[in-house]
Amino acid sequence: MTAFRRSHSNSEYHQTTHSLMSEDGIHENNYRRSLAEIFKTLRQEALCYVESYVVQEKCDEESEWHQSSTGYQIYSTFCHLYDHLENMEGSIFELLDLAPHYDFRDCQANGYRSLVRVVQSCLTHLMALVRYISVNKNSYNFRLSHYVKQLDSYTMTLGQLRDVLRYTRKLMDYSPLGQLMPSETLLDSAVADKIQMEMDMIDQECFYGHSLGFQYCESLKRSFEIVHISLASYSHNYQDKTPAVMKLAKSIFSSRKYVLNPDHRAKKVVEVTLNCSIDFCKAFWNLSESNLFHSIATFSLPHCVINHVFDINPKDLTVNTKAGGKVTLKPPTAHIGHQSLQLRLISYRYRLGQEKLPNFPTPSVIAEPPSDFLIIQCHGGGFVSQTSKTHEAYLRLWAQYINVPILCIDYSLAPAAPFPRGLEEVYYAYCWALTNCHMLGTTAKKIVVVGDSAGGNLLISTMLKAIQDDVKLPNGLLAIYTPVYVQYIPSPSRTLSIMDPLLPVGILTTCLEAYAGDLIEPWKGCKDDVGEVEAHTQRHISSNTHNKVKLESSDTHVFHETKDVASSNILQEDEDEEIQSYFCNESEKSLPDDVVDMVADKLQIADTAVASANGSKTRRNSHRRSVKSHNRSESLPIAPKVPPFDSVRHDTTRHFAQSPLYKFAKIRIKQDPLLSPLHASDELLSQMPPTSLVACHLDPCLDDSIMFAKKLHSLGVSVHLDAVDKVPHGFLNFNSVSKECMQATDLCRDRLCQILGINVDS
Repeated sequence: MTAFRRSHSNSEYHQTTHSLMSEDGIHENNYRRSLAEIFKTLRQEALCYVESYVVQEKCDEESEWHQSSTGYQIYSTFCHLYDHLENMEGSIFELLDLAPHYDFRDCQANGYRSLVRVVQSCLTHLMALVRYISVNKNSYNFRLSHYVKQLDSYTMTLGQLRDVLRYTRKLMDYSPLGQLMPSETLLDSAVADKIQMEMDMIDQECFYGHSLGFQYCESLKRSFEIVHISLASYSHNYQDKTPAVMKLAKSIFSSRKYVLNPDHRAKKVVEVTLNCSIDFCKAFWNLSESNLFHSIATFSLPHCVINHVFDINPKDLTVNTKAGGKVTLKPPTAHIGHQSLQLRLISYRYRLGQEKLPNFPTPSVIAEPPSDFLIIQCHGGGFVSQTSKTHEAYLRLWAQYINVPILCIDYSLAPAAPFPRGLEEVYYAYCWALTNCHMLGTTAKKIVVVGDSAGGNLLISTMLKAIQDDVKLPNGLLAIYTPVYVQYIPSPSRTLSIMDPLLPVGILTTCLEAYAGDLIEPWKGCKDDVGEVEAHTQRHISSNTHNKVKLESSDTHVFHETKDVASSNILQEDEDEEIQSYFCNESEKSLPDDVVDMVADKLQIADTAVASANGSKTRRNSHRRSVKSHNRSESLPIAPKVPPFDSVRHDTTRHFAQSPLYKFAKIRIKQDPLLSPLHASDELLSQMPPTSLVACHLDPCLDDSIMFAKKLHSLGVSVHLDAVDKVPHGFLNFNSVSKECMQATDLCRDRLCQILGINVDS
């Protein structure tokens, strides 16, 4: 397993963060002890703050509890922080105990470990904030309210992670030991719907506000903010018919509010990603294809003598088979008929034979002999966007370092060209390269194919088609953060899409649905789906004083859902425990007794009069009951002393049964091994070329790579898996702004060299 150290910041805040816990070189037991220590320390800090606030309030008998005061916000936040810590610690260590069963050989990576890493990152940031506030709260001009707001944001994030852990733990009950994806036979429709409903109730906004990208390396935080500000601003003017310059000006003007208000930005991003169309996804992602963005991104990249885009006109192609025969390959025709295919050749040196390419601009340098190596690359982009132009950010670096021609395939994109059009074109381009390698400046004695994300999926499927046709296979395959199962089956790592800043769940489901095309059996939201949600909600959810969950009595069955981590008045006393677990968060329970005992007993407030919700005086026992039951179903309003945990600051109006996640889960995609290579036959997969997989610990597609590696290994295929830490899905395109992403990009480059047998030090 490869892990990269997080870059250090000059600020005291980030120095504290990085010094708290580092996984590099730490033995598993030491890691567990460190994690247990941070839980213990944070609980102690929380208790100290609660005690300090109550003592201050009791010093003045006439003082009242003001929920608007910064002190009260701190008290409220720490009460719930303590509650989260108490209820999460057991789940975390349970996952750590079980996680080794899901690893691939000696690579300690799977979705369960990833969730622990995310929780660890959140706790680390919380600890840094707590210590920073403790040290500096009395300093002159210290922005206490600013840091308290961050503290509140991370506490809400921790509360939502608590629910993610609970959801993930349920998945484990429906998965055979060692299998990261639940068995479809065990996970029947009724159970899947209930778990799906619970997952959809998890709030995404807290992950996209002040804590945006907290789980990744610090060097990417600014990039994530820029992406989200751009996304929110672009959505305002997307349908504008004004010139591009005016649209850009409007976007810049509207971006100001998202720069200044992270909460407002988070709300807008969630709204856009949950409801965006495939056309919006394509338009936004293709902004990186513009000449302006391309010039900025490639300004510091090495100059390649050959960077030539050309078209080939597909026709019947005769390809040699491994058995010495011939096979005739027909041109791609699916969906959009016969069209030309665009390719790009990137070569750091001009080599003999390249001048034979169509419309080739002969450079004014002497041609070098052909290389013995060839790299065939297929770009990612969710099957719906981008071309090789966007991916020059790393391709030029590879071309310079390895000094090997790179042939890039610009396949047709969904939804205009869904499956199998892209696959047909990639397979045709691969076979064309085999028969025309002399035009690419190579003898092609050794070939490696490499693809990231969607491109990796297409190249794996291309290998399966080549096996079926007995066509020569490459010397190796490198697939980077690749999905190999295009179907909604929940897994631990796929839950990360709830908090992923670059691959949100709404965009992920939209792209996969667009690419699946004709394999989709159309789903229609039926009255039973909505009616079931309404019936459950009417029976088991009541209005909350602070954050309400309202069920409208309209014919459209629309309900306002607020996913509250610790709201009051959610469930009635007589609700059965199973239904409660599906319709409210586990953290919607009362504070632990030791917090209450500490406040009520240790501080001796038995005879102190305090103001209750109705203005009356209460004694110690009354106050103790109000603290203990502030999250339970009560007919009386919450006492002012009791801090309701506001994990969501908005009301969302939408059908649950029409949420993107629920809708995609209901879509049945016909099984096709060329769409989801994980389920190809053992006969085909056992003939795969040597395969190297590079995955990310924090990528929703991690479990795909783990399961695919396990399957190939069980069939005797040579397979190697790397898991990189602290970088996101798509890290190849962020190598210029992040040292960690550059290191991960270099790892992929080194894997290419190993497959080709090139000495990376030469």
